[in-house]
Amino acid sequence: MIASGGLIVDLDDTLYPREQFLMSGFAAVALYVSRTYRVSRELAFSTIARAHAGGQHGHEFQSLCRTHRLPASIVSELVNVFREHRPSLWLAPSIIATLHDLRHEGWRIAVLTNGLPSVQASKVKALDLAPHVDHVLYAESYYRGGKPAREAFEAALLALDVPADRCLCVGDDAECDISGAHRAGIRAVHVAHAGAHAAVTADAVIHRFEDLPAAAASLIQLVTLDVA
Repeated sequence: MIASGGLIVDLDDTLYPREQFLMSGFAAVALYVSRTYRVSRELAFSTIARAHAGGQHGHEFQSLCRTHRLPASIVSELVNVFREHRPSLWLAPSIIATLHDLRHEGWRIAVLTNGLPSVQASKVKALDLAPHVDHVLYAESYYRGGKPAREAFEAALLALDVPADRCLCVGDDAECDISGAHRAGIRAVHVAHAGAHAAVTADAVIHRFEDLPAAAASLIQLVTLDVA
């Protein structure tokens, strides 16, 4: 086995679809509303999901209150239910297999994720991610706002114990993951899902996380050639 280097991997919409978490949270809120305010669980969930599908991102609970004549003052209460619920999430078998293959090839893997650390930790636990990677870091813990701040990436490099030129960052967000990595001197692979525009500044573009091993091997070989 040849030690390849380090991988800094994003979580949401890179290792699993964030929509899973949203639907899990919406279901928890619908259940809470049904028990506390006697609104049908099915109707509450339908209202929230419809608002989300209609582009009211971040305002789904306001729509719920308006539709079912609940006081607007409970929105913060519902946000807390959403944030504190135990999510129902899973890693696809192909993602687990890819992580296993990468580690077998010698890559050390650190997940670096934005968002409230408590919320992100609940996702990591639900996904049972820890056995499949070397480190999980919550970017907000290292710099307010997290990625794309250089400090967040430097913390990941320190955890991996690799220099920037032996590390790659992998993620779906052109600013947080690609530009942020480049500011820290790290090459970046953009996971451009179907319908997404590929980041023109990325060092490589893949359309599925499962395609990462080949892309990573090519990039690390380029680094080796540059050094030679």
